[in-house]
Amino acid sequence: MKRLYLLLVTLLVASMAITTVSCKKKQTTTETAQGEATLARIMDFKQQVDYYKANPDVKDGEAVTLDEAIWNIEALFNLTYSYPELSYGRTETADTVLYLPVGADNTVLLTDLTVFYGQMYEVISNIYHSIELDSKQFIILDVELGERHGSQQAIRLQSVQGSVKGIQPPTPQPTIWAPFADGPDWKYGENGGMINGVLDGQMDAADTLANMLNAFLVPQAPDGQAYIYSEIMMKELPYSLQIPFSCNPYQGEYCEFYMEDAEEADKWLNTSQMNFQYYGERHLVLSVLRDYDDGIQGAVPSYFKLYIVTIEDYQASYNQSITIGHHTKAYYAQRETIYAYNNDVIKGNL
Repeated sequence: MKRLYLLLVTLLVASMAITTVSCKKKQTTTETAQGEATLARIMDFKQQVDYYKANPDVKDGEAVTLDEAIWNIEALFNLTYSYPELSYGRTETADTVLYLPVGADNTVLLTDLTVFYGQMYEVISNIYHSIELDSKQFIILDVELGERHGSQQAIRLQSVQGSVKGIQPPTPQPTIWAPFADGPDWKYGENGGMINGVLDGQMDAADTLANMLNAFLVPQAPDGQAYIYSEIMMKELPYSLQIPFSCNPYQGEYCEFYMEDAEEADKWLNTSQMNFQYYGERHLVLSVLRDYDDGIQGAVPSYFKLYIVTIEDYQASYNQSITIGHHTKAYYAQRETIYAYNNDVIKGNL
């Protein structure tokens, strides 16, 4: 009987293992198929753009819906020029608006979309080269609809650049505090570093927070593969929802750092405060921002994945009072896996 019992247990475990492997294989196959379908869609649009660019006199009336147009330009631009697999320190964002001709039936001619894509490249390239960052690289372009003025549709472009850092494996987290080590205090506010000097020349407290959040929260694609991100969504709490920072979780909320009428001593945060802030940022990104309904885009869809977290710090003076704080932005998108890189994909630089 005991042998029979052991045999049954062995068969059950083996059956569960086979089922698990089968499910994982099916999931991987499905994800790969979705990724390849997305890539095929992007490359089809790329071929259309190349055709109309090479033949500007062609007026065949071929068009796509406005939603398709936005998806196509955002996905192709990011696939070609963004480098999400790198690790970033300081980041800089910039906004601009361009106008796209739209028909009465809410469609866009591919000839017009090709011209717009060229204009978009020039504008984003100029922004990229005008921003002063060490070892900079382009991270992401977020494309959103603005107001319509007759046949002209405003298109809002938000580009994000960053200083490339060497990729370092996440450090184990202590039970209470992490990732800021015991010892140095941190100056908070615009371009504030450690009390004993700046970190890596440009890195400050906000940069360190963002870098650690990305290291822990944003996965890297497996070896030999890459992620395609599309339909990017940026989430940020409005200023009216900022709550003053507190080291005591029972007195304040896990939220963006913000302090009015700050004295010089208030700019210095010790290790415990910075690590409290780190866990607060994790909560803000993983829960608050994801579920926050901004009335326009709503909460983040369940099938969207975190793309990157950026933190912009500031120090402002109003009527001799000082305000210090930062704005946290979390970018989410549909993430699909492809083999890196398909021979048809040529990564470029702005």
